[in-house]
Amino acid sequence: MKGFLSALNFLTIIRLGSAPFDGARATAAFAWVGLLIGAGLALLHWLTPVTIAPFVLVLYLVVISGALHLDGLCDSADALFSHRDREKKLAIMKDVHAGTMGVVAIVLVLGAKGVAFAHLSNMALLVLIPALSRFAMAVAMHRLPYARQDGLAKPFFTGERSGLIVPGLILPALAFFALPFGLFIGILGVYLAFLALILWWYRRMIGGVTGDMLGALCEVCEAVLLLAAVVLGG
Repeated sequence: MKGFLSALNFLTIIRLGSAPFDGARATAAFAWVGLLIGAGLALLHWLTPVTIAPFVLVLYLVVISGALHLDGLCDSADALFSHRDREKKLAIMKDVHAGTMGVVAIVLVLGAKGVAFAHLSNMALLVLIPALSRFAMAVAMHRLPYARQDGLAKPFFTGERSGLIVPGLILPALAFFALPFGLFIGILGVYLAFLALILWWYRRMIGGVTGDMLGALCEVCEAVLLLAAVVLGG
């Protein structure tokens, strides 16, 4: 429970419990927090008039996370597309000012989500995709070293971290039973290919991962899976 509350307090604007933050154990709960976020997304989709649903759903994802991941997306885009060396990229990520690439990245990602929400109607996908996107961050934390000496994400890389076997098995199982088989295979294939590609790219660019890059991973993964779902007929 402590790990779940730590994950909930970090990934959302919801604040529950007063126990000390436990980043190392929180990673295994990222998927469960994602399912809660997805459940709220599906509920909003059901309650909101279709004409304004895309805007409301995009706004919900921004608000529920406190725009934390979008900030990481902006900083990561400015840094990783700067064609500078590793140390300069890390310095750019710490710059509080948004550059052109960062703004473009935010517009493209939010626009992609809005387009997808205008066409998606599968409630199971709306629940599962936020969970898969947040689980992707947990996988990155386990597969890549932290690229800084300190930072907001440092607590997730210190101490004894919980394994990801349970959420790694339960999420695909939920998708298997909730989605048509063809859609399940398509979404899973896109997810695994995207995750492998982004981890390879992060390692090549920085030799590890930062908190900003984790936020960017979540945002881009969410947009990619939503668009893939539309293409695959979800």
